[in-house]
Amino acid sequence: MKIAIDFVSTNLGSGTKTYNINILEHLFNFKFKNKVYIFITKEYFKEIKKNKNNIESQIKFIIKSNLYSNVYIRFLWMQIILPFELKLRGINKLFSPMNICPIIAYFINIKIYLGLHSNLPWKYFQLMPGNYFKKSLTKKMMELSIKYCKVLIVDSYFVRNEIAEILQINKKKIKVIYLGYNNKIKKAKKTKINYFLSVISCVRYHNIISLLKAYKKVRKTYNINFYLVMQILDKEYYNEIKNFIYVNNLTKKIKVFTNLPSNKLPAMYLNAKFYIFTSYCESFGLTTLEAMSYNCPVLVSNMSSLNEINGDAAEYFNPDDEKEIETKLIKFITDKKLRIALKKKSKQHLIKFSWMKSASQTLKIINNL
Repeated sequence: MKIAIDFVSTNLGSGTKTYNINILEHLFNFKFKNKVYIFITKEYFKEIKKNKNNIESQIKFIIKSNLYSNVYIRFLWMQIILPFELKLRGINKLFSPMNICPIIAYFINIKIYLGLHSNLPWKYFQLMPGNYFKKSLTKKMMELSIKYCKVLIVDSYFVRNEIAEILQINKKKIKVIYLGYNNKIKKAKKTKINYFLSVISCVRYHNIISLLKAYKKVRKTYNINFYLVMQILDKEYYNEIKNFIYVNNLTKKIKVFTNLPSNKLPAMYLNAKFYIFTSYCESFGLTTLEAMSYNCPVLVSNMSSLNEINGDAAEYFNPDDEKEIETKLIKFITDKKLRIALKKKSKQHLIKFSWMKSASQTLKIINNL
């Protein structure tokens, strides 16, 4: 039985890349009975830390041009060419970890194991980035991928229950595997700048402007800066955010970092007074655990799976209620005992999550163990 894994994906510094790199590197710790073929771009291949013995004996990389990182080129390759590449190599199983899979593969008897990391198209379709055609195509391809996969792997029980109800899927088909976090803490210089932090993709369902409105009121009384690290996925929304900051004279208080390299984030987390995450719709939410791992107390939206993932190691708020966000910001700024208590809780809470465990559980499902 030959297995393939499709890690051809975007090169953006996003949750997608974090997932792919970590799962791939931890797969090198396992022994496979049969050959594993990994499809990957040159850019990703350069970044991963490879176990040479494993690669030589069990893992074969199929390296693709970085052009395949383009969403349209990747889509055409995956849907039209990849199924036949798999068939020619005698591959029987495909793990497709990024929300969609090659539909044709199902009809040529290749078993598909699909990783789903978003329930956005069914919950907040109108808040997705892109035009109506792109959003509709994405939603349809995700639904077809879910229909034709053998097993659907999701990041939380919240998403499993929600997807099963919306799409009328038997829960037995859906497996839950929590993601991990990077537990190798990197050292960074301490700074004296007083700020709180948010690391978040620039999309409407992350509700960033409501946070800015709350901060605008808070800064009148409390002298604290706001560092906003964003991956720009919606340029129109990004311009709205920049305009809000400019019009409200917040340019000296809010520092916006776009497309920041991941090696710069540890210093951001380590020096922040606290971390805030305002999303409406998350299947997991990696950055809150990253913040905890750097001993940064977390304030997070109470919607979607975020309560399940963060437990009692975080404080929560309604992302639609600007007044509540304002109140919580003030509480985190002024209540040192609360911040210390959350730091202690987060150390214990993080034990539940590891990339090694995620990789191991994924591999067991693919191997039907």
